[in-house]
Amino acid sequence: MKELIIDCDPGIDDALALFMAFASDKLLVRGITTVAGNVSSALTARNALSLCTLAGQDIEVASGASGPLVGTTHTAANVHGENGLGNVNLPVAGGISERGAEELLYQELLRAGGDLEIIALGPLTNIALLIEKHPDVLPYIKKLTIMGGSLGRGNVTPHGEFNFYSDPLAADRVLRSGIPIHLVGLDVTNQALLHGEDIDKMEAWGGPVISDVVKMIRYYQRFYRSMGLDGLKMHDPLAVAAVIDPTLTETTAYALRVEHNDQETMGKVCIIDESQWGNAQLFKNVSVSMRVNQDRFLSLFMRLMRSFS
Repeated sequence: MKELIIDCDPGIDDALALFMAFASDKLLVRGITTVAGNVSSALTARNALSLCTLAGQDIEVASGASGPLVGTTHTAANVHGENGLGNVNLPVAGGISERGAEELLYQELLRAGGDLEIIALGPLTNIALLIEKHPDVLPYIKKLTIMGGSLGRGNVTPHGEFNFYSDPLAADRVLRSGIPIHLVGLDVTNQALLHGEDIDKMEAWGGPVISDVVKMIRYYQRFYRSMGLDGLKMHDPLAVAAVIDPTLTETTAYALRVEHNDQETMGKVCIIDESQWGNAQLFKNVSVSMRVNQDRFLSLFMRLMRSFS
């Protein structure tokens, strides 16, 4: 089993990713940290806790950054609903941890002695703050899997993907930190699809948990239908799937930086070639997923979600 902490900003696709992690016998979620992103930090923390409640999971949820390192907070309520979960009201048991996100990450990483991974599904503010305030933690991060960025087009601007655009400075600092990183960006998540007929199958499974999950998915589906797609692009779920089964995607290693000064290209992921490295101790620490086996990904997703029916 891979032991991990999930840093996220739920978000409907975060919800699906969390449910995959909960259901997998290959992952053990030691904690969840939340950050402002799809909705405000107060809502992302509550949403993570309510998703744990719905799934019957007793996992510590810690609230983190309420905005980017610098600049304005961006949200996506137009995509995920005012509450972030398609305006589906879920019960909540328990409370948010007394530990903040940064504290939980630092203490658990040190306690695990280098055996703990992180999956980051939202803006990278919490991770950037962690390594800025606790640089001694770097050797204890076994691996960091990130859903974010794109070597091609963005989805907020022509250059910026939402998570990296929301905090480009944090993304730049994390990608250049030397942590072993697997980047699951739009290059590959745009290829990972949940089709309309797959949603219909889930709805037919029935059960109170799946019923609420499908309500969220149907809300998300309406957004994609407005862009001419009947199903969903499975951004965050693919990041979790790639941790469960690393053979699902094909990767290429790069040294990368993220543009955080130029307003026009904010959030753009740039490849650093060897002539630019100089004495900066940069190296190809980022493995970028470029292709996915869609059939195997979809099979994995459906199998894990069916366990909640």
